[in-house]
Amino acid sequence: MARNLSVLEVLLIIFFLTILALDIFLMLLVLGNPSGRSFVPECPDIPESERIDCVPGHVVTENVCRWVYKCCWKPVTHTGAPRCFFPRNWGYKVGKRQNDTTGFTAKLKRLPTPSLFGYDVPDALFAADYQTSNRFHFKITDMDSKRYEVTLENIDLLDRTPKTSNLNYHVEVINEPFSFKIIRTSNKRILLDTSIGPLQFAHQYLQLSFRLPSTSVYGLGEHVHQQYLHNLTWKTWPIFTRDATPTKGMINLYGAHTFFLCLEDTSGSSFGVFLLNSDAMEVILQPAPAITYRTIGGILDFYVFLGNTPEQVVQEYLELIGRPFLPPYWSLGFQLSRRNYGGINGLRKVVDRNRGAGIPYDVQYSDIDYMEGGKDFTIDKEAFPRLEDFAKDLHGQGMKYVIMMHPGILNDSKYQPYETGSEKRVWIWQDNEFAIGQGYPGLTVFPDFSNPVCIEWWREQISEFHKTLEFDGVWIVSCYSR
Repeated sequence: MARNLSVLEVLLIIFFLTILALDIFLMLLVLGNPSGRSFVPECPDIPESERIDCVPGHVVTENVCRWVYKCCWKPVTHTGAPRCFFPRNWGYKVGKRQNDTTGFTAKLKRLPTPSLFGYDVPDALFAADYQTSNRFHFKITDMDSKRYEVTLENIDLLDRTPKTSNLNYHVEVINEPFSFKIIRTSNKRILLDTSIGPLQFAHQYLQLSFRLPSTSVYGLGEHVHQQYLHNLTWKTWPIFTRDATPTKGMINLYGAHTFFLCLEDTSGSSFGVFLLNSDAMEVILQPAPAITYRTIGGILDFYVFLGNTPEQVVQEYLELIGRPFLPPYWSLGFQLSRRNYGGINGLRKVVDRNRGAGIPYDVQYSDIDYMEGGKDFTIDKEAFPRLEDFAKDLHGQGMKYVIMMHPGILNDSKYQPYETGSEKRVWIWQDNEFAIGQGYPGLTVFPDFSNPVCIEWWREQISEFHKTLEFDGVWIVSCYSR
């Protein structure tokens, strides 16, 4: 007599049947795709530590890996290593190359390989620029379509070393599949080698991998790092600029730092790599040693910095992006901030209680609850009457006062900042009209700080509001509402 199956057994049978059906469906898709059938992956014995994941973020069977994605498959000993990984004949090939005194360009043609996410860029351009003796710039763009590129204001293009004989590096390009090496001239050490993985360039998926000369990797962020030296055992660090509490784990935090530094050896020789891209991305570290950048938009716009010491590399990096401003001395003191002190009376009690206890105390903040309805450049007169007198009292005690603002302006024609901003057309545009989103005060428009007119408008608003409330600093926070 047959026994009844348990719930777990039924679920396992359904799971295996679902996987089988998915395999059959995907294999049928491949059989109906001539380009997929024509590609034969080259799968040499690639060490586990050097594999580049072919299906990041997905768990696939061997059949799906081999017959749908046309990638290589091999079991792993480390749970973080990919079973399904790229073959050696994937990516792009070099077409026409043109050299000049300050660099070269190379047209790239996509090899007839299967598409992972669709909308692959068939024709790309690799542009190499020898900017200084220690700084190499390269970017990969779409030849047929304009894509967003982050502008870099601080770079001085007049400070260049166009003579290749003065460079502390040289570049070697492999034509098919396309890859390149950046080599230190003095000792012929290969600093970066992209042949470890293929270039991926699709509409919303861009990827480039680099083999590194050592495991001494520092940087990237903003995250909670337990130590300065990175662990390269298959770690993935997201960079999405998420406003999150700095707790344990590999979550991304407030800032985006796409720069890393690699210490080459015990002599101190080092180099740094910076990706100029503002889209959401992740960075993967693996024990080859190697690093992979993945991003969902824009272009691949990289800068490489060489130095005899880590300090020199950082100096080269700051020469490009701009050096940190010198903060006022008082901003290094003890500061107190939170949301909702309970109006002006609660705020005064906090200040008096801390000073009465003899606690070192230099700066007091007000969060956005001091505003009228969450609107910038306003004061809630009911909850914070005579807030300007509170600021003067702080100054009389040798303290400073910082207020919060958010770059989200209420979409209301009766609101003066919106009225003047609209007249000067300083807002971000979308589909030939002002882009509108949801912010703290309600429906908001967003200042376009890449527009010089907007910067001047913002300065005028800050200066005018300072005549009412004598604050000493402004903390500009995110403008969305939760």
